[in-house]
Amino acid sequence: MTNTRVLFPAASAFVIQFATPYTPGNPRAGRVEHVISGRARRFRDETQLMAFVAEVLGSLDVDAAAPANLKP
Repeated sequence: MTNTRVLFPAASAFVIQFATPYTPGNPRAGRVEHVISGRARRFRDETQLMAFVAEVLGSLDVDAAAPANLKP
C-alpha cells in the first residue's frame, strides 16, 4: 500500500453561509461552522470569519501534537 497524503482532510472542512448577497463596499456577514467539531460562529466581516477559521485550525494542530508530547 502506498502512503498518500490527503490534500483536503475533513478536519479542515468548514461550511460558510453568507447572510445577504454580496454588494461592493459592504461587509460580508454570515455564519461559519467547522464540519467535524460542529463549532460555529456568526461573523460580521471577513476578518472575523478568518479569525474563527485560524482559531479552529490552530486548536486542531495543538490537539494532534498533544499525544506525541506524552511520555510513557
